[in-house]
Amino acid sequence: MKSPEISLIIPVYNVEKYLTRALKSVEEQTFKNFEVIIVDDGSTDKSVEIAEEFCKKNKNFYLIKQQNKGPAAARNTALDSCKGKYIGFMDSDDYLEPKFLELLYDAAIKNDADISCCNFNFYYPEKNLKLYMPFNSIPGVYSKTKALKKLILDIGTHYFVWNKLTKRELFFENNFKFDEMYFEDIAASPRLFYYANKIVFSGKALYNYTSRETSILHSMNVKKINDFIKSLGVIRNFLENEKAYKDYRKHIWIYSQKAKIVCYYYVFMLHAKEKNFSKFLENISSATKSIDYFAGNLFKPTKGENLPEVPYPIIKPPKKVKIKKKKMKKHA
Repeated sequence: MKSPEISLIIPVYNVEKYLTRALKSVEEQTFKNFEVIIVDDGSTDKSVEIAEEFCKKNKNFYLIKQQNKGPAAARNTALDSCKGKYIGFMDSDDYLEPKFLELLYDAAIKNDADISCCNFNFYYPEKNLKLYMPFNSIPGVYSKTKALKKLILDIGTHYFVWNKLTKRELFFENNFKFDEMYFEDIAASPRLFYYANKIVFSGKALYNYTSRETSILHSMNVKKINDFIKSLGVIRNFLENEKAYKDYRKHIWIYSQKAKIVCYYYVFMLHAKEKNFSKFLENISSATKSIDYFAGNLFKPTKGENLPEVPYPIIKPPKKVKIKKKKMKKHA
């Protein structure tokens, strides 16, 4: 059988409410020479049954089952199985416009680009509302350096892997694997951009991101906040080991200031959720010092597969101790 032009990777975990719509949008793509690698990451709902039904109907849909290890591990599992010349990713609660694959592929081929990117919409299922994401890149072809600077700033183009098609060689010639952490997109996309020669941007919104309360951004905890901070360290570490940090020093520092604001919000919401602001200022201080370390002159890179650790991790707000009121003795 001839190898497909595109492999579309979809990690799945307990998304029975959204999965039919997601897979139907893939099924309806105008571009037909593609395969779909669905990796069920230990779902406990009906996600597997839904995926199996689509695999029965579509010969180019494949399902892999594994124990729950997280989306990064699921993407790595799929990478080991995909055969496409280009690789794309999709979150299982999102959905595609019909020409998502066609237009991204055509732009990549026409411009001999290693990565092809599109704009996207935010979709709010409770309100059935779709809003165009502003502040996206002007359409055109960019060099690696220019595109990576825009990516690091997270303005004009964004860290998400799901609104992009990437040449297979960028993964396999560089032994690329997703780091098994939250916010793995932030840690991964700069590496792929660095490996590329040309990146093309389309002005059309071809991907629909579903904003829901159970997403990473809406369910922050200590581990997720620390991984958000860590993702900056992973970018810095990669650039240091490639001896390319000086070219992006200013952009890393600017992004670090933005990361502080985002992190302060996450920390505030963490304490608000626990209804306890004890240690709040200590956590804000820890976030500040860790981010400053990853963007500052004292940073020491790690080698090989060892990822940098957050030097001053966020801690969980302590539980409030309820003080029992003493009962007053009644006097006769």
